Amino acid sequence: MANKQKICVFDLETDGVDPEKCDPVQIAALMIDPVSLEIIPDSEFNINCKPTKLEKDKDYCYEDSDVLEFHAKVTGSSKDKVLASWREYPKQSASWKMFISYLDKYHTRSSRKNQFSAPIAAGYNINRFDLRILQRLSTKYKNVNKEGNMNIFYPRDVIDIMNILFYWFESNNELEKYTLDHFRDYVGISKEGAHDALKDVQDSAQILIRFLKLHRTLSEKIKFRNSFT
Repeated sequence: MANKQKICVFDLETDGVDPEKCDPVQIAALMIDPVSLEIIPDSEFNINCKPTKLEKDKDYCYEDSDVLEFHAKVTGSSKDKVLASWREYPKQSASWKMFISYLDKYHTRSSRKNQFSAPIAAGYNINRFDLRILQRLSTKYKNVNKEGNMNIFYPRDVIDIMNILFYWFESNNELEKYTLDHFRDYVGISKEGAHDALKDVQDSAQILIRFLKLHRTLSEKIKFRNSFT
């Protein structure tokens, strides 16, 4: 059955490493056309978010965390500058509303939209991290179905690129680790600007497109019907 749902590759940068507690400071996404398997032109989304800790206490300093040091290293800045920028970001509720509006534009139909017309969620290590954060925010902002599950993505399918790499490399010792940075090194993708959500989304999308096109090419050559008889 050919897929007709658009594929939303997304990524979060956060103010911590615990998906049950941390907040996004950046949300980025883009859309892949399910027919051509190409990035939909002008579909990139990128927005910053003020962590709720700073909404509740503007003087909060993350003293017991290495998160500011990490972001300072990634951006070539200082911890003070990172924190100052976070304090100026839009409120989480405003950024979340814009993200939901963005997803709404890429349903399979323009009327009677619901979760079954929504894009498929895709990304790198999203099952263990990003989707758990989005579930919390969906609950917080009431973007859930009657079972309490988020309704912003197509409910049946999730594409975690880390899982795809396991399928292909689980017997290959050349790939040292399954992290995005290690796979970038392995296939020759530059890490310049890595750990910015938009850069990570762009690279993840290109990796996913390569694998999906490979799967389509191979599936045409394999006989699945009655192969167990």
